[in-house]
Amino acid sequence: MLDLIAQTFNASLIAVTQLFLSSVVTTNPWFDGLELQYTGIKHQIICNTKLANSFTETLDDVLLSGENITLHFKFDLYASGDAEPMQSKEVVNGLLYDIESESYYLFNSESGELERFFTIEAAKDAYITVTNLVIVDTANLSDEIDYFVRVTAYLDPIKLDDMGESVNLMLRWASVKPTIVSEKFQIQARAT
Repeated sequence: MLDLIAQTFNASLIAVTQLFLSSVVTTNPWFDGLELQYTGIKHQIICNTKLANSFTETLDDVLLSGENITLHFKFDLYASGDAEPMQSKEVVNGLLYDIESESYYLFNSESGELERFFTIEAAKDAYITVTNLVIVDTANLSDEIDYFVRVTAYLDPIKLDDMGESVNLMLRWASVKPTIVSEKFQIQARAT
């Protein structure tokens, strides 16, 4: 009988938690600028960008849960007039709060490095920022075609302790993937 009461309580707790998480205040993040730099010597395009208005109080609470929260940045290079990207690159930032050490750890899939932060502000800033990332190899691109880059971000769902279902963190972002598109550009002719 006690086991049945405990199961009923746990099921009710899960339902209330899911209801709470689905009715939270959302935000509508956007990219605060997109800077592309072309390096002719290395045949690369380097990107700098940052998300703005990305966090709410409930998303901060999820960050403090001790679960790994993953944020994807997807970079697509298009030739003008084409529907499919010519090149794509994806980078994943994983943010984890360690309750015991009261530290935040950020893992970046591109660098493979694990950074440690002591404040949530510093951790969040690094989490939503892309700095000096090589996103395109220009060695085989034509200098006569217009190109543009589209950048998109999204959060993975997570599964919190004592919850039977995953929590869709994109609900905190009004279920919209922030996207920014660069102006059209041409690759500079290479010196022979």
